[in-house]
Amino acid sequence: MGLYIQLSFLRINRNHHIALGVALSLAGAGCGEEPPPAVSRVWPVMGTMLSAAAWGADTSRVAAALSAAYDSVAHIDTLISRSRPPHARIAALDSTQRELALRIGVKVPAESLASGYALERAALALAPVVDSALLDLGGQYRWIGPAGRETHRAVGIPDPENSLDALGMVELRGGSIRTQAQSPEHRGTARSVTVLAPDALTAHAWAIAFFAVGCDSALAVVRRLSAGIGVVCADSAGGSLRWTQDLEQRVRVPEAKLPARAP
Repeated sequence: MGLYIQLSFLRINRNHHIALGVALSLAGAGCGEEPPPAVSRVWPVMGTMLSAAAWGADTSRVAAALSAAYDSVAHIDTLISRSRPPHARIAALDSTQRELALRIGVKVPAESLASGYALERAALALAPVVDSALLDLGGQYRWIGPAGRETHRAVGIPDPENSLDALGMVELRGGSIRTQAQSPEHRGTARSVTVLAPDALTAHAWAIAFFAVGCDSALAVVRRLSAGIGVVCADSAGGSLRWTQDLEQRVRVPEAKLPARAP
């Protein structure tokens, strides 16, 4: 029998909005075998919260790895706050900036990508030690675990106009997921853009870029990108959702938010 684990990272962000959580089920490693208990931690960092849950046979090592993951995020936070210019000592970010500018014509300040970079560094600290883990930094999730494990993670796509509501749900099978949105008075042609990618920095960077250009351009550009990047986009008018073909069986949307279909 597998073990069903409910993780609800209910969090107040810097704008005092309640962020939606994520639920997952983790199957046992073998027949009749239950996974070890999760080791979970929550820290304030980067002006938001880092929530983490990790599994492994040696819970002492798992706990130490979680501390190392937090240290990675705190280190990036320190670099951003102390260095001048803010990204001067995080040159890993340069190639990401160049790719966004080349492929979609969007210039993203390096400091805007710091949390995605930090989340990926945290994942790298955990990966060699834990069997699996789920990280949440400011509403961006990063899953660490073997691809073949029977898991199901349903992540809510938050409604920027109602933080207690979801525009839909999308299944995260690995990697990272991030939703980019702004308040109505600052919104362009997209209400929100959700990006699923193999790593946290990629998800963060493309979420910002796709939100800047709007749904039509985002869905056109993503077809030309490398495999592994999926997009769910909420149109500014009405908030109906559209998504890339690879997510066809992974998105669940209330009937009222489905895109209009030709008769």
